Amino acid sequence: MPEKYLWAYSGTMREALVAALTLDIFNRHADKVVMANVAQLVNTIHSLFLTNEDKFLATLNYHVFEMYSAHQGAQSVRTMFSAPSVSYKIGDNQNSFWGLQGSASMRGKQLVLTVVNPHHNQVRETEIAVRGAAIKSGQSRTLSSSDLRAHNSFDQPRAVEPQDATVTASGSIITYRFPPASVTRLSFSLG
Repeated sequence: MPEKYLWAYSGTMREALVAALTLDIFNRHADKVVMANVAQLVNTIHSLFLTNEDKFLATLNYHVFEMYSAHQGAQSVRTMFSAPSVSYKIGDNQNSFWGLQGSASMRGKQLVLTVVNPHHNQVRETEIAVRGAAIKSGQSRTLSSSDLRAHNSFDQPRAVEPQDATVTASGSIITYRFPPASVTRLSFSLG
């Protein structure tokens, strides 16, 4: 498959943000959405994998799907987000949209929160409040890049990958900093 093939497109960070937003919509409406599937897996636009002869790579969309797989089989729980809006101007029209968005699910005493920060260059620091429980420990997995056009290629198949970290957390409220242009999965053990 030559690189110039129209559908041989390794999605960028921008497409990863859109994929995450879509999966969060599905999770927030789990009472209405019974099943959702990715339409294309390999060598098509927005696919999860690209191949060419003996070359293989996982796209950024794959990483988003892997991160969101933690919601599978869990109970969707209500989330509310409050963050400064992202403002932009097209011609003479000033527009804005939300500053953070995501969804959450519970399985036993494990809470999974997925969050998208769509702003291309601003960190979003926010408080996360868990009602009716205390956070004992936490882990994060974040896919982010300072370049919205960043992507994996056959020359650099691991150019952009999620990074894992321990989240210092105790009590029912923590403060977390979401990097610019990021998809983050937070996993909390509750007590």
